[in-house]
Amino acid sequence: MADIMCRDAKLQIGNRRTKYPWHVLIVCVTINCLLGIGLVRLEFETDTETLYTPQNSQSKADRATVESIFTEDKSGTNFYGKSITKENNDNTTLGLVNVCALRSSNCVVGGDVVFSTAFRKAMSSNTISYPLFNYEYLSGTFGDAQSSGGYLTSAKMVRLFFYLRQDTVTTSELSSAWEGQFIQTFGTFFSSSMDIAYSTSRSLDEELDKNVNGDVLFFALTFIMMLTYAGFATSGGNCVSDRQNLGRAGVFATCFAIIGSFGLMGVIGVKFVSIVGTLPFLIIGIGLDDMFILMSCLADCSVKSSIEEKMKETMRTGGVAITITSITDFLAFAIGASASFLSVRNFCFYAGTTVIFCYLNQLAFFVPCMVINERRMNRNYHCGTCRPIKPREELRTEGKSICYTFCCGGQLPKTRRDNESPLEKYPKLFFQYVFRNPVAKVVIIMGFIAYIGAAVYGIMNFKRGLLMSNIVAQESYFYKHSKIIEGHFTTEVTIGFTVTSTQNYSDATTQNRVSNLLSNALADVDINPSVTSNWLADYKGSMFYSNVSETSFIAGLKTFLKFRTDHANDVVFSSAETSIVGARFFILSKDLPESEQQGNIMLRMRDVADNSLLPVVCFSWPFVFFDEYASVFQITFTTVGVAIAAMFVVTVLFMPHPLLVACVTVTMVMICAGMFGFMYYWDLTLSAITMIDIVMSIGFSVDFSTHICHAYISVNGASRNERVHNALNRSGGPIINAAISSIMGILILPKDLSANGTVSTHL
Repeated sequence: MADIMCRDAKLQIGNRRTKYPWHVLIVCVTINCLLGIGLVRLEFETDTETLYTPQNSQSKADRATVESIFTEDKSGTNFYGKSITKENNDNTTLGLVNVCALRSSNCVVGGDVVFSTAFRKAMSSNTISYPLFNYEYLSGTFGDAQSSGGYLTSAKMVRLFFYLRQDTVTTSELSSAWEGQFIQTFGTFFSSSMDIAYSTSRSLDEELDKNVNGDVLFFALTFIMMLTYAGFATSGGNCVSDRQNLGRAGVFATCFAIIGSFGLMGVIGVKFVSIVGTLPFLIIGIGLDDMFILMSCLADCSVKSSIEEKMKETMRTGGVAITITSITDFLAFAIGASASFLSVRNFCFYAGTTVIFCYLNQLAFFVPCMVINERRMNRNYHCGTCRPIKPREELRTEGKSICYTFCCGGQLPKTRRDNESPLEKYPKLFFQYVFRNPVAKVVIIMGFIAYIGAAVYGIMNFKRGLLMSNIVAQESYFYKHSKIIEGHFTTEVTIGFTVTSTQNYSDATTQNRVSNLLSNALADVDINPSVTSNWLADYKGSMFYSNVSETSFIAGLKTFLKFRTDHANDVVFSSAETSIVGARFFILSKDLPESEQQGNIMLRMRDVADNSLLPVVCFSWPFVFFDEYASVFQITFTTVGVAIAAMFVVTVLFMPHPLLVACVTVTMVMICAGMFGFMYYWDLTLSAITMIDIVMSIGFSVDFSTHICHAYISVNGASRNERVHNALNRSGGPIINAAISSIMGILILPKDLSANGTVSTHL
C-alpha cells in the first residue's frame, strides 16, 4: 500500500513538472539561492572539548564541583617554558610574570624540577628517585624514560609546562595574547643542539579552525571534475540523443542542494564543525547516484511514448528507488543526530538536511531538466546549439562531409543502447556475464567469506579512543607535538578524590574512612601502589600534628602547610578558618597507553568513590576525554542497531518481498561489520570522529543494494537469471558511475579536511 501511494504521488508530481518545467525549475533555483544567503550567518565551533566529549557527562559535572571548592583550579593552561614577551597596544611589555599562575608568589612551571639544585645533585650521583622526586611526579616530565630500582637511569626528552592565569576575563585575554606570540616565536625558532616540539592550550582549536576555513579551491576543483565526469559518463548517441548537458544538470542540482541546506542550517543556528567540510565532496556522489538512476529509468521507456508517459514511468520506477535511498540516508543521519557528541550531532544535522535537499532538487530541478531535454529531442534540436538538425542518414544522402555529418546530424534514439556512453554499456556487460557464471558465483561467495572472516578478526581487535594527531593536518606543528606525546611519553594519570563537604578530620572515624578510600583505590591493578599524595597521612607523621580538638588540628595543619607547600592547595578552610570545607587526595595510575584502559580506570575509580562512606567525587582533568572512551562504544553500537532496524522497516514498506528485504538487511550488516573490522587494519580507533563515518556508511550502504533489488522486482523476466540480467541492465550502469563519482569526491578531499574523517577515504 505504501508503495502504491508513493507511486501515485510521484505520478501527480511528475505531471506538474511535465507541463510546467521552466516554472518549477526557476522556483527551485530561487528558493535554494534565497536559503543560501543564510551562509553569511554560519557560526563555527572548534572547541575540542565541546566537539568530541559527551555533552552533560559526569566528568564535567564533577569538574564543576571540584572547581567550586578549589577555585585556583580555574587557572592553568599548558605552556612550553621559554622567555617570550608580548608588546601590548600601549607599548608596554607583557612578560611571563604578568600572566603566569602563581603559587607561593612563584610562577607555576611543570617540570622545572630539572633545573633545581637538588635534581642536579641527584643526577650527578645517579640517585634521581622515580617516578616521585621531592614530592613531584616525574613520569609526565621525561620521554622514553628508563628506571631501575626506583631510580631514573635515562631519558631522551624533557617536557615542560607553564601555567597561565585564567581567573578573570582580563588575565585570560592577556594569556591568550601571550600564547599567540609564543606560537609565532617558536614557529621560526631553530637550534642545532635540540629538536623542539611545542603547543599551547589553544593549538588544537586553532588547527580545527584552519580546517573549517579550508581551501575552497578544492571544492571548485571537485565541481569541475564532476561536471567533466558527468558529461563523459552520459555522452553517447548523436547530436540529438546526446545527454551530456543533462548529466551536468545533475551536478548543478546537487550543488544547489548543498547551498540551500547549508544556508538553512546557518539561519536556524546549527554550528558548523570541521568534519562538515567533507559533506560537499560526499553529497555530490549521492546526487549523481540519483541522477544516473533517473536517467537509466528514462532510457528504459518506449521511444514511442509521449513525454508525459515517459515521465510517469520514470517516476514510477526511478522515483521510488531514489525515494527509498533518500529516506534511509535521512533516517540514518536523524538517528545519529541523537548522539551525545556535538560533532556527531551537528554533522548529522547538516548531512540529513543536505540529503533531503538533494532529493527535493532531483525532483524540482533535475526532473524538469529531463522534460526540457526530452522536448528538445522530440523537436530534433541539436544538443549544443538547440537548432533543428537533420538525421545523419539524410545528411549523408545530401553529400555532406563526414565531419559535418558527425557534428551536425542526429535523431531520436530507437533503443536504450543508442545513447549509452561506454561507461554505461561495457561495465554492466561484464557483471551480467559474471553473475550468470557458476564458477564466478563460487569465487564471489568465497571472497565474501574471506571478507567476513577478516572483518570479524578486526572487530575482535579494534580499539576505541581519540588520538589528537588524527584530527589535524600532518603539516601542523600540533601534529608533530601530538605524535611525540603519543609515542614517547607515558600516560600516568593523577587521579584526585575530593571530599565535597565539611568533615571533622581530627576524628578517627573520618581518618579511617579516608584511609579505606585510598586503600581501595590503591588495590586496583592499574594504580601505582607506592605513589600517593595524602596530606592527612603526611600531617599525622609530622611534628605539628595534634588531634586534641578540631581547633588544634587545624592550627597544627596550617603550620604544617607552610613547610609542605605541595599540599597547600589540597585543603580548603572555611572563611573563619575554623573548619575544613573541602579536601582532596591523589593517587597515580600506572602507564595506560590504550584509551580503553583509560576509560576503564575512570569507571573503576568512580565506583571506589561511590562506595566510600565519605561524600567524595573522583576527578582528573583527562576524565573529560576519558568519558568519550568509555561511552563511544555503547553510543555507536546503539546508534548502529537502531539505524539498521529503521532501514529494515523502510525496506519492508517499500519492497515487501521477504528475500529482497533479507538481502538488503544482510548487506547492511556485512558493510557495517566491514567498517568496524577494517578500522583495525587501517590503524583507526572508535571515536566521535570515526562514529560519524560509521553513521554515514549505514545510510549509504543501503543505496546500491536497494537499487539492485528494486530493479529486480520492477523489471520483467521469464527466469531468475533473466530478471537479474535486466535488473543489471537498468541499475548496473548507474551504480558503477555513482561509485566512481563518490570515490572521486573522496579522493579529492583536501588533507586538512580528510584528516578529520580518515575512514571516509576508505568508503
